[in-house]
Amino acid sequence: MMTALNHAPALCAQERRQYRLLFWVIFVVFLIITPLARLLPGRWRPWPPVGDARLPLIAEARAVTHRILPFAFL
Repeated sequence: MMTALNHAPALCAQERRQYRLLFWVIFVVFLIITPLARLLPGRWRPWPPVGDARLPLIAEARAVTHRILPFAFL
C-alpha cells in the first residue's frame, strides 16, 4: 500500500506534463486554423463565436483550445 502512495505524486506530475503538451499542440493547431476561419463567412466557421465581442487572434485560439481540450479525455 505504501508503494502505491509513493508513486502518486510522480503520476500526477506526469499527467500534468501530458496535459500541458496536449494543450500546446492543440493550441498551435488552432493558432494556424483561426486566421483561416476568420476569412470564411460567419455561418461557415468551424466553431461558434466566443462571446459577443471579437477576440484577438491568440485569445480566440486559446478559447477554442480550452473548449475542445476536455473532449480529448472522454
